Amino acid sequence: MRKTLINRLAVVLSLVMAGGASIAQVSPYRLELEAGGGLLRLPDGIHSGWLVKQQLTTYIKPRLGVSIGINWAGSANTAPLSYSPDRYGTPNPARLNEFYVRTDRMLDVSAVVLPVLTRHHQLSVRVGFSAYQSKTTEVDSLIYFDPRDRSSYRTVLDQRTTDRVSPLLGLGYDYRLSNRWSVGAHATAYLNAPDRQTVSTFGLRTAYRFNISADSLGLSSIDKSAIRTGIRVAGNVSASNGRTVAGVYSLRGVGGVWAEVPLSLTWQFRTELNYAQRSGQTNEVRTGNVRFLPGVDNRNYLEIPLLFRNEVAYKWHLYVGPYFAVLLNGRAETNGKPVAVIPHSVVGVMLGADYQLSERVSVDARYQRDLVQLSSRPYGGLHGFQLGVNWVFQRSNQ
Repeated sequence: MRKTLINRLAVVLSLVMAGGASIAQVSPYRLELEAGGGLLRLPDGIHSGWLVKQQLTTYIKPRLGVSIGINWAGSANTAPLSYSPDRYGTPNPARLNEFYVRTDRMLDVSAVVLPVLTRHHQLSVRVGFSAYQSKTTEVDSLIYFDPRDRSSYRTVLDQRTTDRVSPLLGLGYDYRLSNRWSVGAHATAYLNAPDRQTVSTFGLRTAYRFNISADSLGLSSIDKSAIRTGIRVAGNVSASNGRTVAGVYSLRGVGGVWAEVPLSLTWQFRTELNYAQRSGQTNEVRTGNVRFLPGVDNRNYLEIPLLFRNEVAYKWHLYVGPYFAVLLNGRAETNGKPVAVIPHSVVGVMLGADYQLSERVSVDARYQRDLVQLSSRPYGGLHGFQLGVNWVFQRSNQ
């Protein structure tokens, strides 16, 4: 009896493995695009928030892949603002220590293993790291105008930004509706989050699978003679993210080389290597009892954009993609005194348009914004606008 049961289990297991193998044989190289949402669980075990995620996975083998994803999350407790002990609507100072607003952003890079892969069921395990940024606003202290009147006070807020590289461990289950579509659940633990404790997320997701082969996308094989290379120079006006009334834009320069590979008649993939000058500047401004100190923060980056470019009309192109930048050097000062520039790297998004003046010359306009900053100490990101000129080294043979 026991031998018969073992044989039956062996048959079932072989069928499961065969089902997974059949899927793998149909599409050995697949991309999986995921979108989902859920809950954010903070280390104190009391507060929770929301989560939105997007992820792209490339499967090197049917059961092994590499993924990159970005998550947006937030949590807040604004209830203390509504507790008022008097008729003037002033929040109860005894409850303000419970007030907080927190936003989290995670850029995840991980390896994905599928221990279970059948025609309808998929179990995934992710191991990797995350560029984790957290911004928190809390009440630091209260200043009473009259010690005898506890309803007349000024609130001093504590705003802090923390960046950290956190190991992550993820688990997911999907029910495959077809070879392309699936729905399921996900959970991720960030083991060394900005507060040096574990932050967890869980929720639902939907995923779409597709091939990157030439047949599935209608692409032809790449002709090496069609690869274009060139140089680009541009003017760049930039400012700090979250500008105040004192923040102004500063004009700097960008220059570098680029290479462009055709993907189809209308799509190209472009990568660049740029020396990018960016700056955040503030003027001295007085608003009531608040004084903004004059300052300047000039930074020079080695910047690598990865852009997808599409011809939307004759001679007109739109493009979008991420970029990675490493600080080379910088100079900063506040109120005439030098301030140390913290070494860091930046991941952001860039979008723009260009117009082809001739086969070898084009002009473009761009917008870029830092999304995730990696450093040992908190600092703010930058955003900016560019107007540039592109020159092709050799004529296209298309």
